[in-house]
Amino acid sequence: MSIDNRCREQQRVADQVFMDFKYTSPGSKEQVRALNTLSFLVGMWADFLVQEEKRMSSALTLEASV
Repeated sequence: MSIDNRCREQQRVADQVFMDFKYTSPGSKEQVRALNTLSFLVGMWADFLVQEEKRMSSALTLEASV
């Protein structure tokens, strides 16, 4: 999945996180859920970028050997 596709896939969730965090009272269950969701999404991006780096390294290795 490309970065662009991943961004589009997560747009709705990101919008909801923003709204829940900004427009609810401090410490509310909505804010806590928004922070947990944000943390989860950041972890997903970290995993995605690690895999992308491995994929690109493999592609560059193949290109160098040709």
